[in-house]
Amino acid sequence: MSNKEHIVKTFGFPPIFRLSSFASVKLTITLLVLIAFSVLVGAWCPQESQVGKEKVIEQFGPNLGNEFIKYGIADIFHTPWFLGLIGLLTVNMIACSVQRVFPKVKSLRKTLPYLSTNEIKKIAFNRSVELEASPEIIISTLGKKLSKNNYKVNINNEKLTAEFGKYARLAATITHIGLLTLLAGVTITSWTGFNGFQTVRLDETMSFADSEHSKLWIGQLPKWKVYVKDTKREDYDNGDPKQWYSNLSVIEENGKIIKQQEISVNNPLTYKGVDIYQSSWGLDQLAIAFNKNVVKLNLRPMGKLYAAFVPLNENTILIFSIKDQFKPLRVFAKIPEWQTPRLLSEITVGKSVKLGDVNLSYIKVIPVTGLQYKSDPGLLITYIAFGFIISGVLLAAIPNRQLWAHVLVIDVKKNVLTIGGVSRKAKNAFEKSIEKIVMDLNAKFKSNDSQMQGGNKDQKKKEQYV
Repeated sequence: MSNKEHIVKTFGFPPIFRLSSFASVKLTITLLVLIAFSVLVGAWCPQESQVGKEKVIEQFGPNLGNEFIKYGIADIFHTPWFLGLIGLLTVNMIACSVQRVFPKVKSLRKTLPYLSTNEIKKIAFNRSVELEASPEIIISTLGKKLSKNNYKVNINNEKLTAEFGKYARLAATITHIGLLTLLAGVTITSWTGFNGFQTVRLDETMSFADSEHSKLWIGQLPKWKVYVKDTKREDYDNGDPKQWYSNLSVIEENGKIIKQQEISVNNPLTYKGVDIYQSSWGLDQLAIAFNKNVVKLNLRPMGKLYAAFVPLNENTILIFSIKDQFKPLRVFAKIPEWQTPRLLSEITVGKSVKLGDVNLSYIKVIPVTGLQYKSDPGLLITYIAFGFIISGVLLAAIPNRQLWAHVLVIDVKKNVLTIGGVSRKAKNAFEKSIEKIVMDLNAKFKSNDSQMQGGNKDQKKKEQYV
């Protein structure tokens, strides 16, 4: 029986499905590249959940636009492909964390072992100096100096260990926890969240029945609706739009109004985890009456104005022009002999004018508000994830330094202090700080034939005291 067959027989699954098979840096890089490619495609192609299917078709044409919609390119963040990549990356991160990162937490419980002189001299950075003082005094003085520099010091007779930035070793672990939490937040939103965009006329309601969500979705859409009670545009002095407003009412299934709020750009309405944003604004229809016969004309945007066109015959066209729901309606006529349309009349809301045999009444203009909404159940988890990630990055900036010292007795008056250590960051600063401490000790407990000795693995070893 082969090893693979033995594993399958023992554990019930082949080696490729074992957790260690997913703890691969190459797999991580591959998944990140594929996810980045998907995000770029999503940034390039308008997403129907944000702008609607009509915008996709408008940009790419009916044939290509419908193909993009059919194959999920216009909604790539909700496709099984993208969700599968996120799922695989989650498994990969969990595997890497369990196999490589989390076990390092156990090392925090362990104290540094005490080393002898010969063991310290094997460390890349070490220094030795002869001092005229007892081992206890030397070690005690060294410990006090290190404590002033925020080292955690442990002393055992003539030996010493010290560590600075011990918890900086948690940087990778905390960062991984943050990444896993971030993936959890993204997964929750992908599987239960929804979003969409709708244009809603004044005095009409919006439901969430046509919301966009992932193909593999287990969430629930709201039963309540949103009623547009009022909507308006505020302009600058030059006529450019300054702000859009909509007065919305949240209506439950029983018809009861639960909440009312005026929203504007960057000031959404939030109810039961759904955020509703003011996304666009326009004039949709013009309600007028010809001899008391009411008609509604569709308005088209024409620069800063909106216009509706009514052909009277083959050669004559009536043009209705309006800027917003508060300005007068301007009525123009155009025939081929005129180079430009001619103004016939201006009518304020609720008023009428006589145009030949026709009594024209301006009833109202019907604005339309563009509402974008989203439900992001994983948002709080995402914020927590960024807290972990930022904490991990800040911890990673703290240098973790470990130091060992041993006083070796040569004779009654002479003792040799050997000190060495490692620092994973800012090595030059670390070495200079230790050399300064050694020099201070040398000045305080100077021996007549005292000399400093140092060593590096790349240098020739100095004389060792036995």
